[in-house]
Amino acid sequence: MEYVFWGQGHSTVERQIKSLLLKVSRQRPIRGLDDLPFVSLGLLRRSAPVVMEAVRGFSPNDQRRPTPPPMFGDEQVAAGAHRLRRLSSNPNRDVALLYILLCTGAKPLEIARMLVRDYLNHDGSVRGESELRQQAAIGGHARPLYFSSARACAAIDSYLEERSRRKVGLGSKGAYRGLDPESALFLTEHCRPFEVRPRSVRDPRPTSPVLIATYRVILHRAGWEGFTAQAVRRIVAQRLTERGADKQQVGQLLGLASNRSVKRLLERPPQSLEALVKDLV
Repeated sequence: MEYVFWGQGHSTVERQIKSLLLKVSRQRPIRGLDDLPFVSLGLLRRSAPVVMEAVRGFSPNDQRRPTPPPMFGDEQVAAGAHRLRRLSSNPNRDVALLYILLCTGAKPLEIARMLVRDYLNHDGSVRGESELRQQAAIGGHARPLYFSSARACAAIDSYLEERSRRKVGLGSKGAYRGLDPESALFLTEHCRPFEVRPRSVRDPRPTSPVLIATYRVILHRAGWEGFTAQAVRRIVAQRLTERGADKQQVGQLLGLASNRSVKRLLERPPQSLEALVKDLV
C-alpha cells in the first residue's frame, strides 16, 4: 500500500523532495549527504537539522554553484597521500583506498565489493586489465577495470603485504600472494569486509555507510577540504576527457548508463571573472 500525501503518492513526494535538495546542494553542499539521488527518506529524517539549515538558506533565483574542487595533478595527489600517511591510524589501507578511487573512479559501494582476485592473478601478479564484476557494479553490468597506475598499484601492494604479515585473510600458499582470492580487497580496522546493507527498511538499495564515512575521513586527512568521493569521480571523468576520452568511454569506465549522466558529471560550475584570470600567466 502506498501512502498518499495531499493527493500524491509516496514515490512522487520522495522524487520531489530529492529534486529540491539537488537544487539546494548546487548552491551549498549538504554535509553527510554526498550522493543525494540514492539517499533514503529515513536518512533525510535523521539528518533533518542539517537539511533544514541548508533549505533555509536556499534561494531558487540564485543559480550559482559552489566553486568545485580544483583539478589537481600528480604533485597534489602525492602531497595528499603523504599527508594522509602521516595522519592516518591505518596508513597503508587508507592510501590504497585513496589511490584506487583516483585510478578507477569506482563508487565506495563498488570498492567495498571488490575481491582480492579482482586485483591479483593466480600467480600473484597484478591484473592490469581486470573487470568490475556484475555482482560488484552498482548498475548490475560488468565493466572494464584497469590497474595500470604505478602509484596506485604500489599503494595497494603495500597494503596487501601488510595483510600477509598480519595473517589477515590468508589462503593457499603460492597463490594470490598467499591471500584468500574470495576475501574483500579492503578491510575495516577490525579486519572484516566493509558492510554492505540496505539503505533502510523501506529502501532496499545497497550502501556501504562505513566505507563512505571512511572516505570522508581520508579526504579530510589528505587536506582536500570540501571533497567527497563523488567529487573525486567528477575529477576522474574530467581527467579522462582531457586525455581524449569521449562520453561513451567515460560512461563505460565509470558505469554511467547515459550520455546525460556523463554530461552531468562533467559539468563545471561557472566561476567569477576574478577567479578565471587569477594567475593566468
